[in-house]
Amino acid sequence: MNRKELSQNHWKYYLMLEKRFVESIEFVELHEDNFDAFSNGYALLIQAIGAELDTVFKEFCGFTTTDRKTIADYAQYILTHTQDIKNQKISVQEYDIEIQPFMNWDINQPGQSLQWWGAFTDVKHDRYEQLKQAKQENVLNILGALYLIEMLYLKKITAGTDELDVFDEPSNLFTLKNWTSKAVPLSKAFAVLGEMFENDNESVNRTFDV
Repeated sequence: MNRKELSQNHWKYYLMLEKRFVESIEFVELHEDNFDAFSNGYALLIQAIGAELDTVFKEFCGFTTTDRKTIADYAQYILTHTQDIKNQKISVQEYDIEIQPFMNWDINQPGQSLQWWGAFTDVKHDRYEQLKQAKQENVLNILGALYLIEMLYLKKITAGTDELDVFDEPSNLFTLKNWTSKAVPLSKAFAVLGEMFENDNESVNRTFDV
C-alpha cells in the first residue's frame, strides 16, 4: 500500500461517508443535546463506517482483508505499536466539540471498552432491537475513529519516504490536535499565502496612510 493507493482505495470513500454525515446535520444539529438522537439513517451510516473501519484496521495491522480477525486482534497490534492513539484528540471544525474515539480502549476488553464499536456490532446483528445505539454520538465517534486510523496509516506508509503525509483533499469535518506532519495540505498552503498577501497589502496601505 502506498499513498496513492490509500487515497484511492480508502480516503475517497471516507470523504463520501463524511459528506453523508455532514448532510445529516441539516436535519439534526451536531450538538451534545442531540447526541442521543437515533434513526435508521444513522444506522445505515454506522454500519457503512464500521465495515470500512474493519477493513482499514486489517490493513493497518498488516493482515489481509480475507483474514478472519476481530477487534481483539486489532487492539493487540495497535495498542502495542500505536500507544498515543488513546490520547489523540480530534476537533470538530466549526463546532465546540472535541472527541477521543480510542480514549477508553482496553486491550483486555477491546470491544466493550469502545462504545461506538459495540454500537456498530449491535446494530449490524439486530438493527430493529438495537436502533437506539445508532445515535449521533456513536456515528460521530466511529467516523472520527476511521478518520484517525487513516491519518495514522498515511503517516505509517510515508515514513522514511519523500511522499507527503497529508491527503490532497483534507477532511471538512475534523482536525487533529497537536498533530505533527512533514507537509501541509495544499489548501492550507494557499490559505497561509493568502493571509501573507493580505498582511503585506495592509502594511503597504498603512505606509501610504502615514
